[in-house]
Amino acid sequence: MNRNFQTKYGLSFLKPAKRILLQTCLFALVFCHSVSSHAQELDKVQPTAEVQRIILATPFGIAREVKDAVRDFATFRDPQWSVLTLAQIGAASADAATSLNNLQSCPSCTEVGPARIFLGTRPDAHKYITAGILEVGIEAVTAHYFRNHGPIRKWYWRALWTLPQSLSFYEHVRASQHNAALNLSCASTGYPCH
Repeated sequence: MNRNFQTKYGLSFLKPAKRILLQTCLFALVFCHSVSSHAQELDKVQPTAEVQRIILATPFGIAREVKDAVRDFATFRDPQWSVLTLAQIGAASADAATSLNNLQSCPSCTEVGPARIFLGTRPDAHKYITAGILEVGIEAVTAHYFRNHGPIRKWYWRALWTLPQSLSFYEHVRASQHNAALNLSCASTGYPCH
């Protein structure tokens, strides 16, 4: 440190060791300040429209996929997926019809399984229709997305895209067979049904 700096800032009274320590602290302070002021520099601010586009990308992507699925279903553009969707609609309709038939003919019968959580213990037709449209729609759009946006050339993907709809189809077929096989003639006589 030169003498002018020492006399100008009143550091001449300090001992040499303290002066070195003070110089080191001042250097560190200046260095840290320059680093922190550099860290506070801002990059180019994104325009509001771009931020809105990022936020709305997912809902618009879902809407686009729903539109494409409805178009492909209506025009039968993808026959495998359309047939699977029709089969799922038929199985869900058969399950709802047999369930409604059993609930109307048996006053003590209640809905069981996962449907009870969403529909209640004694649902009516509009609850079955609403739940069926939601379930089939979500699973059909999901399968349509998997079929068109997955690794199509991979051998395992040729059957994997069918899983959402196939599992639902199987469960609805099994449930409708169970509902149709119930012996409800005992409900009117007062004997417990099996």
